[in-house]
Amino acid sequence: MSTDTQDDDASWLQSLLGSHRPDTGPVSGRWALGVGDMIANHSLTPSKLRGLVRKLNYFGGVAISEDAVEFDGDKVEWADVEEVRTQSLIGYMFTGGLNSQIDRLPVPWFPFRRKVIGAISRAALTLLLAAAKQQLEGGAMDIRIPAEVHYRGMLRSRELAPGMLAALILADPAVRACFEATAQANGVNVVPAEDDVMQGADERAEQIKSMLARLH
Repeated sequence: MSTDTQDDDASWLQSLLGSHRPDTGPVSGRWALGVGDMIANHSLTPSKLRGLVRKLNYFGGVAISEDAVEFDGDKVEWADVEEVRTQSLIGYMFTGGLNSQIDRLPVPWFPFRRKVIGAISRAALTLLLAAAKQQLEGGAMDIRIPAEVHYRGMLRSRELAPGMLAALILADPAVRACFEATAQANGVNVVPAEDDVMQGADERAEQIKSMLARLH
């Protein structure tokens, strides 16, 4: 995979995310973006399969509605949410919270299937790592994503957390603002998690550089 191709994939995915941003304020109805939309919009995906692969949003992505929030197909009603805690994107990437499940999605076979899925996976990771690297080098303000949705289960409190693609989508300022406004409209507090954002910054910087190098 050449650096130019990887950069092109990252630019394509960034453009797609930018064109699907939610409106300002609490969501009206339902807003969603996921891996199905990403695969359907890729130039190598046959047009006759695009409607089918959009259904894969269930396996990776974010959906925000007036009544519920969904990460990677798991849905929680706002009425059951007790609190949302944000984490630094940098910290989230290296605490085991980031789950790269995209290469195991049950996508129907089509020509270039592996290439499309690989391109999206690399592009998502490239954008996440680039944002984290810029943040560590002081070129961007701290990006905090809603990483812990604590809600009432049948017997005990449970937690909903985003995977790799959902984390990338939530890193977009417009999506974060919509999420937080919708949570607050439902009486849900959004607070920082008790984490040390920059603890081990030098070590994380080396991890990020190493992962970026392996993608090239």
